[in-house]
Amino acid sequence: MSIDSLHILLSDIGKAIESGLGDLNDWGKADGHPGQYKHDVVADSIAIPMLESAGLGVISEESEPIGLDRTFVAVIDPIDGSTNAALGLPWYALSICIINHEGAVLSYVRNLATGATYSAERGSGSEKNGAPISASLIEGVDDAIIVLNDFPSNHFGWKQYRTMGSAALDLCCVADGTFDGFVDFSPGLAVWDYAGAALICEEANAKVTTSSGEEIGFSSFRSDFVSRKKIVASGSIALHGELLDAC
Repeated sequence: MSIDSLHILLSDIGKAIESGLGDLNDWGKADGHPGQYKHDVVADSIAIPMLESAGLGVISEESEPIGLDRTFVAVIDPIDGSTNAALGLPWYALSICIINHEGAVLSYVRNLATGATYSAERGSGSEKNGAPISASLIEGVDDAIIVLNDFPSNHFGWKQYRTMGSAALDLCCVADGTFDGFVDFSPGLAVWDYAGAALICEEANAKVTTSSGEEIGFSSFRSDFVSRKKIVASGSIALHGELLDAC
């Protein structure tokens, strides 16, 4: 499958999920894993057949992995920010990262409430709604607006902070310069939470690592999609160092 065809496929999936959610009346809890909502199930039921029919393998938060030996595998969170969606807060997204055996190939993150769309292709930069984006150049944490996932035990010097409830969208806002950095203080994020936005950050010249400073190992996701990692992202190397020190 060509890269251009993959771009079209991911866009079609985003539009299909957005349309499907428009017909949903019950946004309550589902009977699946803890924290699963009915809108998660609906979104997954739309996305997975479309990915499978295109010949892709799938690693999804909401269902069992499929076809991990295939050339392309989609790492997908059908709805990142499910609680926000249930509460009617317009900060939840479809996140997809396509990987091959070498690493990440392209990503697509769509705010399912507003339609705002982020995308990236390895080596070709990142875009929001079709326009190029780049991360901020803020170097000091005392000048930075930091978005947090979970809350730290102490104030580590930020100018302002936000907690928004969707790691995928939060990271994309580091990529486009809305926020200067992202720090995860939770027990850790799953690959489907951060994979799509991590490539978008990298292609927007943001720095993204684990809290221990390790690079994102996209190629390892096929063999290890269970491990959780604390993710840190920033628009500059200097700020990244300060954020790592805070972890």
